Amino acid sequence: MNIALAGLTAREEVALGMLVGKSLPGWQCLPATDGPGAPLPPAELYVVDLAGRGMARWTDAAQDELLKALGGAPAVLVAPAFDQTWSALGPHCSQSQPLVLLNKPYGVEAMRAALQQAAAGRTAPARSTAMKPAAPDRVRTAQARPSSRPLLPVEPAQTLPTGTMALPDAVERPPLAAPALVEGTLASSEFQARMAALPGMPLFLRRLAESLAQQQPFELRISFVNRMIFHPGEQWAASNTPAPVLEQLCKDDELASSIEIDAIDSRDARARAARLDIPAQPLQALLWKLVQLLPG
Repeated sequence: MNIALAGLTAREEVALGMLVGKSLPGWQCLPATDGPGAPLPPAELYVVDLAGRGMARWTDAAQDELLKALGGAPAVLVAPAFDQTWSALGPHCSQSQPLVLLNKPYGVEAMRAALQQAAAGRTAPARSTAMKPAAPDRVRTAQARPSSRPLLPVEPAQTLPTGTMALPDAVERPPLAAPALVEGTLASSEFQARMAALPGMPLFLRRLAESLAQQQPFELRISFVNRMIFHPGEQWAASNTPAPVLEQLCKDDELASSIEIDAIDSRDARARAARLDIPAQPLQALLWKLVQLLPG
């Protein structure tokens, strides 16, 4: 079974290659394609990171582009954390093109099960464009609650054989792992509006609001150790900065002026969070916590 990869980071490609090589005999990963719009090479199965292909959120145009690129072949689609828009994919999908949807974060077992499910449902030659869609169905999320008409039956993940090499942190412990929201949320637009209306807004929060308004991923370096990585497009942020440090930054404009803010691309944002092992959370949750640091 030949598996083509698209949109994954270099570390994720290596990790997936290790998983396939160690636990799926006879399977192999093909070199990844370059760039979001690069054509996919012929393969029997695909793993597509939707955000890495420039399709972080579902739209009619993104769906049409994806299905055209796949050419009728089965695929495991990896969606960003907290995004449920791709669960709407379905009007043009059928049992003739098995698709399995995984949301980040996912583990070794979930990815292996998704690969096996997609491969098991393959009923047509890879990249066949002549077959007409059969009964439409909805893509199911591999770790979600069962629906009444799943595209592929999801079975409980099996334990890897003894001696199987685990995936590196980028896959097994992806940077987008996030706790459930239990305290409160504040949308980026609301945060910016509050900061704009706040008399004597702290320099730290003003610089953060201005960076968020650019709608591009960026890294905020507070010190050699303390970092914050923001991805407004995918609505997540990663931070290892303690609350007392953030509170001090809100009080001391001179300290806040020493912070460095660098724009980064989407794939680099995920790779940096993984490399630094910085835990992530929904962006709205972090913005809510920052607002709570302001004096009464």
